[in-house]
Amino acid sequence: MFRNVSHRCRTLGSVYPHHHVGHCHTGVQSEVLKGSWYPPHEYHYHGHEEGPTIASTLPLDEILPKKAKVVVCGGGMVGTSVLYHLAMLGWSTDIVMLEQGRIGGASSWRGSGFLGGVKLIRPEMSILQSSQELARALAEAGHDTGWKRCGGLHLARTRDRMTHFRKMKSIAEARGTECYTLTAEEVSQKCNILNTSDVVGAMWVPEDGVCDPYKLTYTLLKLALQRGSQVVEECQLSRFVVHDRRVIAVETSKGMIECDYVVNTGGMWARKLGLMSEPRVKVPVHPAEHYFLYTQPLEGIDPMMPAIRDPDANIYIREFNGGFLCGGFEKWAKPSFEQGDLPGQLHQRELLEDWDHFHVLLKEMLHRAPIMKNCVLGRLYNTACAFSMDHRWIVGLVPELENYFVAAGLRSGGSTAAGGIGSMIANWIVKGTPPMDAYDLDVLRFLPAHNNRRFLSDRVREVPGVHYSIAYPFADFKTGRCLRMSPIFPKLKTAGAVFGQVMGYERPSYFKRQENTNSKDYDNENDAENSAPFQMAFTNTWTKPDWFNSAAEEYAACRERVAILDYSSFAKFDVWSKGNEVVEALQYLCSNDVDIPVGGIIHTGMQNAYGGYENDCSLARIAHNHYMMIVPTIQQTRCGTWLKRNLPADGSVVLSDVTSMFTAICIMGPLAKNVLSELTDVDLSTKAFPFFSFKEIDVGLANGIRAMNITHTGELGWVLYIPNEFALHVYDNLVSVGKKYNMLHCGYYAMRSLRIEKFYAFWGQDLDSTTTPLECGRGFRVKLNKSIDFIGREALEKQKKEGVKRLYVQLQLEDHNPEVDPWAWGGEPIYRNDVFVGVTTTTGYGFTLNNLICLGFVRKYDENGEMAYVTADYVMAGHYEVDIAGVRYSASVSLRSPTLPSKFPETQDTNRYLATQT
Repeated sequence: MFRNVSHRCRTLGSVYPHHHVGHCHTGVQSEVLKGSWYPPHEYHYHGHEEGPTIASTLPLDEILPKKAKVVVCGGGMVGTSVLYHLAMLGWSTDIVMLEQGRIGGASSWRGSGFLGGVKLIRPEMSILQSSQELARALAEAGHDTGWKRCGGLHLARTRDRMTHFRKMKSIAEARGTECYTLTAEEVSQKCNILNTSDVVGAMWVPEDGVCDPYKLTYTLLKLALQRGSQVVEECQLSRFVVHDRRVIAVETSKGMIECDYVVNTGGMWARKLGLMSEPRVKVPVHPAEHYFLYTQPLEGIDPMMPAIRDPDANIYIREFNGGFLCGGFEKWAKPSFEQGDLPGQLHQRELLEDWDHFHVLLKEMLHRAPIMKNCVLGRLYNTACAFSMDHRWIVGLVPELENYFVAAGLRSGGSTAAGGIGSMIANWIVKGTPPMDAYDLDVLRFLPAHNNRRFLSDRVREVPGVHYSIAYPFADFKTGRCLRMSPIFPKLKTAGAVFGQVMGYERPSYFKRQENTNSKDYDNENDAENSAPFQMAFTNTWTKPDWFNSAAEEYAACRERVAILDYSSFAKFDVWSKGNEVVEALQYLCSNDVDIPVGGIIHTGMQNAYGGYENDCSLARIAHNHYMMIVPTIQQTRCGTWLKRNLPADGSVVLSDVTSMFTAICIMGPLAKNVLSELTDVDLSTKAFPFFSFKEIDVGLANGIRAMNITHTGELGWVLYIPNEFALHVYDNLVSVGKKYNMLHCGYYAMRSLRIEKFYAFWGQDLDSTTTPLECGRGFRVKLNKSIDFIGREALEKQKKEGVKRLYVQLQLEDHNPEVDPWAWGGEPIYRNDVFVGVTTTTGYGFTLNNLICLGFVRKYDENGEMAYVTADYVMAGHYEVDIAGVRYSASVSLRSPTLPSKFPETQDTNRYLATQT
C-alpha cells in the first residue's frame, strides 16, 4: 500500500525529521495515515471489504426481545465483559447487550492490551489482576486472546520515580506479586533496543503481559453468545423508563425492552446515556483525544519484548504483530466534542490526526527506542476516549436509581481493566452486594456539580496527564478549582491559606504566615481580599514536606492556645419528622443508641448487613423529632443515598442536605472558651455546656448558631454551625477577639496530625464498608441490647461471639529519621515478626509524640494463608516493622488512644471521650 508513497514518509524517522512534523502535515503523510492498513486480526473491523464482520461470524440478534433481566447498554470491551461474566454466573439467557453501531467497531475494541500492573490502591490492583487472569485462563483453555507473559518494564528517569516504584514493589510483594527493581544496565539486558542513557532504574514485573484487545473481546462475546446471551446491534437508545426509582424498561430505535437491571457501559456516551432518564443519572466523564500508533512489522523485534512504560515521558511501547504499538498520556490533553455534540456512530469517534500535538510523545518514543526510526508507519489513530473527572474508573450502583449500574471512565485502558470491572459488576448484580469495597472507584464519590459539562471539559485537559504522574501524597488538580467555597473563603485566602480540594470544596490545608497579605498595606480590607493570591497545596516529595513547620505551628496552637479552623466542607443533614418516626428510623439505621436527650451529641456508625460501615457520623439532637447529622466530606453523596434507600418509604421522615446552608467554624484549644465567652452570653462552663452537647447560641450580633462542644480530633473546643448570612460577621468577631490570645488559623494537615496522634479513625481513610466497629476499637459505640433492631445487628452479634480477624492499631516508628528518610504516607506494608499482616491506612507526624505515626489493621494468617481470629494479646506480643519504599522501620504498637501530656492539665478530664477503646 506504500508503493506510491514518497520515500521520506515511509519510516518514522523520516516522518519525524529533526523531531518536528509540521512540514509534513498534509500531502503524502496524510495519504499514509488515511490508508486502509489496520493491525491484522482473525476478524476484521466493520467497513473493511476484505474480511467478514462480527455479524457474519457470530449469531447476533436483529430483533429486540420484549424483556430481559439485565440490559447492558454499550457493546465495547466493558459491556462485553459484563455480558460474559453475567453469562458465566448463570444469567446467560436473561441478558441482552445493546450497541448503537455495529458490534466490533475498531475504536470500541481498541486498546493498548497491557495486562497486569502494580497499583498502590488495592481495589485497582485487584481489578487489574482479575483482568490479567481472565486473559491468561482463556488462552490456556485454547482461546486466542493474544495473551503473552512478556513481563512489564517500568522505567524511571528520576530518584522520586524510583522511590515511587519501591513503594509499589513493597506492597506488590507483600500481596504476593513478584516484583524487582533494576539498574539501567539490567534494563538493557531485559530489552536491548532501549536507550537507557537517562534511565536511573526500573521496576520489573515478570508476571505481567499483553493481549490483543480485539481478540480478547471477541472471545468474551463468542462465549457469552454460546451460553444463550443476546446481542442487538444498530440499536439506538432514547429513554430509560423509570417508575418508583427503578428502571422498568429501555426505549430504543428497535422498540421497548423491559428489564430488572440496566448497566451503563456507554464509554464516551455514558454521560449522555445518564441524561436519558428522569431523574437524570450523573456520570461525570468527558472524551479527550488519545493516540494509538501502529507500525508495520520490523525485522529483529522480539515478539516477547517486555511491555514498556516510560511514565516520566508519558509513553508506553509494546510489540504488536511484529511491529510496535505505542501511545501516551500527554501532560495537557485536548478535549473532544467540547460542545457536547457526541457522534452517533463509532466510526465518527475517530478524529483527524494532530501531529503537532502528538509530536511531543513521538519524540519521546523515538528517543527511548531509536530502532523505531526504521519502522514503516502503519497508522496513527486519534480516538476520543472517556476520562472521569478524577482519573479513576467509575463503577457501581448510581445514587439516583435502585437498579442502574455504571462502568465507565476507563480512559484508553479497556483491555487493562475491563475483565476485572465486568466481573465486579456482574457479581454485584447477581449477589446483591459488591465483591469488594472500592469507595474510591464508586460512583457515589461524586456530586452533581462534577457532572457539569464545562467543568468536565476544563478538567479533562489535565486528567490524562495524571495517568503517569508520580503519586505524591495529597495530589490535587489545578483545573476546576474554586468551585465550592465557604463565605469566609476570601478571608482565609487573605490570611495565607493554601488550599486543597475535597468533593469540589476548597478548604485550607495549611497557612503561609510569612506571606500573609495582612502584613501589606492596602487602602481597605476588600483590596487585601481581592489581591491575595489563591494558593494550591502540593506535596511534591516523599520526604519531609515543605509545609511541615506551618503544620507544627498550627498544631501547637490547637493544643496550647487556640486556633480557628474552617469545617464547612463536612457534609450536614437535617433529619426530622412530625412525631417519633425519626427516632425509630435512626435507631434502625444506627448501631449506637441515638435516643439521647435533646441537646446531646452521639457518635455512631450506620452498618450494612455484614456489620461494615456504610456511614460514620455524629448526631446532634436538636429537638425531640429533629436531628442534625455531621458526616465526612467525601460521604455527602454516599450518606444521602444510604439514608434515602433505608428511611421509611412513606415519607414520614424528612431528609434535607443542609451542607451548603451552614458555614462551620471550629474554635479549638485550651483557650477556646476564653475567646467564645467574650462573644456570647451562654454559660460555657463544663457543667452548663459539657463535652458532647449542643446549644443554639448567639455570637456577636448573630443568632441561630448551632454550637457543638466537639472537635472531631479530641481537643477542647466548639464547632459553630453558622447560617451563611452571619458567617462573615461571626468570623470577624472571632478573629478580632482571638488576637489577644494569639489565635492562629489552622488547616487540615495539622488537624490530620491531631486526629492520628489521638488514634481517631476516619471513614474513607481508615474505615470502609467492610470494617466493623469491633475491628476498630469502637465496640463501645454499638448497643446490641437496644430495643429496636438495627441493620447489621446479627452480623455484629455473631462477630462478637466468634471473634474478629483484624484489629485497628497505632504504630510509632522507632528508628526512622524524619529529616532524611522517606515518610510513610499510607498504604505501606506492616510486618509482625517478619510476616506481612496488613497495611497502613493513614499516617502523620505526631508533634507531641515527636514521631511518625501510622494507623492500620493487623491480621493473623494460618498455615494456609487464610485469615484467622486475632486477639489483643496476639497483637501486643509481636515485633512490628513498617516497610517504607523498601526499608523496614521498627515500630511500637498500641490498641488504645494514648494519653498525651498537656501544658494545661486542668483542661484534661480523666473521663474524656476516647476514640478507640479495647
